[in-house]
Amino acid sequence: MGEEQRRFQRVPVPLALSCRRVGSLTDVWRQAALLDLSAGGVRFESQEPYELSEVLHLELHLPGASAPLTLRGRVVRSLQRPAGAIECAVEFMEVTPTQQAGIDDLVAFLKRHPG
Repeated sequence: MGEEQRRFQRVPVPLALSCRRVGSLTDVWRQAALLDLSAGGVRFESQEPYELSEVLHLELHLPGASAPLTLRGRVVRSLQRPAGAIECAVEFMEVTPTQQAGIDDLVAFLKRHPG
């Protein structure tokens, strides 16, 4: 297997994440187990399957923040795990400079203070 190339370094992060499909009037916010975060996206486990290229609203619940960071992202990977959970990788879309700065600060903090 070749070496995997990434644009952004991932860091493990035990934060709460909620997500729902963009454009669906009936989809509800669902909790997901956030596995890791990078400057460009997130990877999480969910009981809900999501399709490749599907666009999601994401709410990232940051420590000390009065409100969640709300973003949009596109599903770039969706894999069924043996235990039944779905592992999804989502690339952020349309991130504002303020949002990106917050994400970058969190990633930098987590790199300095793992676990």
